[in-house]
Amino acid sequence: MDWARTKTIFIIVFLLLNTFLCYSYLEQQIEYQESSASQTDGEEAEQRLYGFNEDDLPEQIEQLHLEASYVDFESGGRSQKVEDNSNINDITYISNERLIGMSATLEEPVEISEDNRNEDLAAFLNDYVWSADDYEQGQMDEELNRQYYYQTFDDKQIYKPETSSQLELVFNDQNEIVGFRQSYFELDATPAESTIPAEDAIEALGNPSNGILQTNDTVSDVSVGYFNQVTPQGENVYLYTPMYIVEVNGESRYLVNARTQRVQSWEQVMEDNGEEDIMVEPEVPENDSDPEEDAEENGSAENGEEAPANE
Repeated sequence: MDWARTKTIFIIVFLLLNTFLCYSYLEQQIEYQESSASQTDGEEAEQRLYGFNEDDLPEQIEQLHLEASYVDFESGGRSQKVEDNSNINDITYISNERLIGMSATLEEPVEISEDNRNEDLAAFLNDYVWSADDYEQGQMDEELNRQYYYQTFDDKQIYKPETSSQLELVFNDQNEIVGFRQSYFELDATPAESTIPAEDAIEALGNPSNGILQTNDTVSDVSVGYFNQVTPQGENVYLYTPMYIVEVNGESRYLVNARTQRVQSWEQVMEDNGEEDIMVEPEVPENDSDPEEDAEENGSAENGEEAPANE
């Protein structure tokens, strides 16, 4: 046997094996470092965003502001759906220095079931409301029996005070719709040269100068909306500013201006936007009185007798 040749072969094999093992080791080290760096970046992002998932952040806003003006419901066929509906009892058109809109009452109330509430509401909007797809459902005021809706732009809500929502369904005590009132904005968007991304809005809340987000706080939601913070620019013309809506700990909401990074509380903006509730309120029919009591009262009146007073 040629031991010299065999020895050479073994040396070459071991060199190749060592080379392979070194390559595998280096590859594992690189993967570990990349994984550690990625994990560190994720932890830093989670800390920077106060626990909010970076992938769930809304896209950066592209509009500087919206110029909004009310449309006239008496022109352009906007009231045709209501006027052609046989269940409409009365229509009132509103037009003044602050608002243009319409209000309607129904001949027969429309029942909304609790089990299929959203479906029934959507069906009502489709049958009675012009451009219903441009509105987004808001809160229900249980005390006033009002369901509020707000107009949207680019799938982002245009926020107004509850009492001046742009679409309002009026309910009676039997959970039936008896009327509604509506206004609608014609919108002109101005592109923004520079706006902040959503993560900067969160960082603005965490800035010590604002003193809002603390170490143990959690950002539970981030969205985008438009808010009116300036006086009317002309007759029935408003400017709406884009803002990030940041919810903290599932409770408090703060607004961050998408251009200036100014931070305000939700309550402050909604109270200070200067809009008034001056829509004509649809009347809710009173419950029918007892026929027997009416007959007794009518009989007493015909006989010249005074109806007894309730004690």
